Amino acid sequence: MRFARSLAFAAAVAAGCATLPAGPPGLEQRALAALERRTLGADALLVIDNLLAHGPPSPPAASPLVRELLARPVAAADAERLFRDSVPSALIGLEATGSGSFDELLKTYLAELAEAQRLLRAASADLPDGFQLKSLPGPDALLAVAATLDMEQIKRANELFIRATVGFAGTLRNATGWPPEPRAFESPIGTVVIGSRGNDRHGPEAALIIDPGGDDVYERAPARGGAVSVVIDLGGNDEYRGSDVALRGLSAIVDMAGDDLYSMANGIAAAIVGASLVLDYAGNDSYSAQFFAQGAAAFGIGALVDLAGDDRYEIVAWGQGLGLAQGVGLLWDRAGNDQYTAAGVPDAFERGSGLSFAQGAAFGHRDRIAGGIGILRDEGGNDRYEAQMFAQGCGYYYGLGLLWDRGGNDAYRAFRYAQGNGVHQAVGVLRDESGNDRYALANIYGQGMGLDIGVGILVDLDGNDQYAAAAVAQGAATANGFGLLADERGNDRYEVADAQHAWRRAEWLRGLPSVGVLLHSPHALFSGGGKPAEDPPVAVQASTAATCPSSDPGEALLCGDASWDALEALLARDPNTPLAGYIAIALGRRPPQRAQAGRLASVLERNPSCNVRALTLRAWPTVRAAEEGLRSSCWRLQSAARAALARLGAPPPAEARLPSFLQRIPPQDDTF
Repeated sequence: MRFARSLAFAAAVAAGCATLPAGPPGLEQRALAALERRTLGADALLVIDNLLAHGPPSPPAASPLVRELLARPVAAADAERLFRDSVPSALIGLEATGSGSFDELLKTYLAELAEAQRLLRAASADLPDGFQLKSLPGPDALLAVAATLDMEQIKRANELFIRATVGFAGTLRNATGWPPEPRAFESPIGTVVIGSRGNDRHGPEAALIIDPGGDDVYERAPARGGAVSVVIDLGGNDEYRGSDVALRGLSAIVDMAGDDLYSMANGIAAAIVGASLVLDYAGNDSYSAQFFAQGAAAFGIGALVDLAGDDRYEIVAWGQGLGLAQGVGLLWDRAGNDQYTAAGVPDAFERGSGLSFAQGAAFGHRDRIAGGIGILRDEGGNDRYEAQMFAQGCGYYYGLGLLWDRGGNDAYRAFRYAQGNGVHQAVGVLRDESGNDRYALANIYGQGMGLDIGVGILVDLDGNDQYAAAAVAQGAATANGFGLLADERGNDRYEVADAQHAWRRAEWLRGLPSVGVLLHSPHALFSGGGKPAEDPPVAVQASTAATCPSSDPGEALLCGDASWDALEALLARDPNTPLAGYIAIALGRRPPQRAQAGRLASVLERNPSCNVRALTLRAWPTVRAAEEGLRSSCWRLQSAARAALARLGAPPPAEARLPSFLQRIPPQDDTF
């Protein structure tokens, strides 16, 4: 009966997100059943949603899809829905449109390109001149760009550009008058060049190059200022060099045949404001670049779609399906045994490896601007994925990273923050449909792990698979995250170095649970610490120690760098100061004299932030404030109020309405 009530509750609260299916049939119900066995109940799936609803507003450029998935985390397992809702429909179908003579088709295509160019330029008219990509754009640059754009119109321009390019390229071979004579002429979008069947060399000056065959060499350069830069090559083993990136532009390479080499400093299907498309129909191709490449975008779309062949993808970092602010980065390989490598750049925090941010990754700058959507989709074949940190289905700060492999015996290797990992209010998903797969994570955080109000999911639907990680992995979570590893078929093996931080282990923080779910086959074998506990003990995450002395104003306050008289004066001037939360923590860690503490608490209790009020209750509990907190819809404040009443020896009011986990599990010793 208790389980039925929780299912009914879950259905009711999900009514506002009915468009979000839950992935594999019955997955959400099985996850709920696992939470019921642990007395957490269905409410535990809504902890992230409640924290975000009562916290700061979403940052600039945040995707509505990411916020929906944070509210209903199991729905992130539905890779097909995530893909369909993120990728332009013209890329999903790759349908050729139109028929007739080459000249008429070309005339129509040029008119469509001109219209897409007009839309893009109008939507980004206020973008400063000279905008360029020197390196990965920082938060100030992204915020400055975001303030100038009409993103809905940019999406219309991109959709028109992609649909027109895919349709035109697909009709060429059957057009009457094909192949045309080599020539060059001017058009409303710039120079148009028709190449020969021989081995041609093409520079970056033309707006449109159509080449019927031969082993050709193309020198590419960024498309800027609303420029159009399109190559359509129908045959030969071709080479593409230079820099293929759209910087407020519309760029495309469509290669219909041959074993091709794409070797560029950066770019290859990369865009910042606009669209960049690489569409390769056949051949064993090689793609190599340094940064921001192979499906990477901000404020637009960068899409690399390869339809056939055994292909190699190599970058240093930042690509292979990378989404920055309001960008969709897509790498979609539709056949073959492929290899993906992202080497990584040095990590300023020296966590033992480099930063990859690749292979289905999304990155936002914390507290500044949200990440985008990054997708790597591979249809089949025995594939190899190599990366370091932040990769293979990893989202960071309001981003969504998805790696979706549809089949084959695959191998995934990474160091940390990978293989279905959501970090800081983000979503990371790795979904593998079939095959005997190997997942190796050399360090911590991954394989279905959510960190700090993040969602991390790894779903493997079939095969005899192997999982290896150090710790905080394989259905684990910290800091109110949600982690799910679901592999319910096959003779699978799970190995961790520290089972105390894996296999459903998830520590509480902020008075609320983190949620780790592991759904495994009855034939699974576990090593490194026995079997996973069906009902792991409740544990509370230790607080991070302050680094003293500190240049950060809040941390410096915790170090005792300000007197209580000065802090009381600050609250008198500005009761809602951004330092209010730090003052509440300090009130508990190093309280002043009782009378002064009471005055400070009375101000902090009226703060509009329920997080500040919860910290105040933790530091200076009173029955009046606790009873008021229980009437709040903020679960963090309710948890603090319940714990305060327990410390004061006062019973909670009978009418208090609490989430199921707060009703069933005794108050925990929370940390600041």
